[in-house]
Amino acid sequence: MRTIKKGILMLFLLALSLAACSNELISGEGYILEVSDEAILVVKNINQERYNEIKDVPGDSLIDQGGLELIWLEYEAADRLQKGDHIEFWIEGSIRKSYPEQATAKKIEHK
Repeated sequence: MRTIKKGILMLFLLALSLAACSNELISGEGYILEVSDEAILVVKNINQERYNEIKDVPGDSLIDQGGLELIWLEYEAADRLQKGDHIEFWIEGSIRKSYPEQATAKKIEHK
C-alpha cells in the first residue's frame, strides 16, 4: 500500500512539474535586420553601436559570416514592424535549432 501511495505521489509531482514548464515563455531582445510578410530576422544580444555596424549588410551575408545570434521569428503582425526596431519578444513553443534559429513569436514589443 505504501508503494502505491509513493507511485501516485511521484506521478502527481511529475505532472505538476510538466504543467509548470509548458506555461513558461522564452523571451529575448534584439534588433530587426529583415522583415517579410510573415517573419522577421532578429540579431540578439547586441548593442546599438554594433547594430549600426551591421545594419546595411544583407541578411544572407550575415548568416554566411556567422558569429551573430540570429533568429527568424514567425509573427502574424510582422508587416507592422520595421528594420532597425529594437524589440523584446516572447516565443511560443520551442526554438528550432538551426542557424539562424527559428521560432514562433507569441508577442513582440518595442523597447
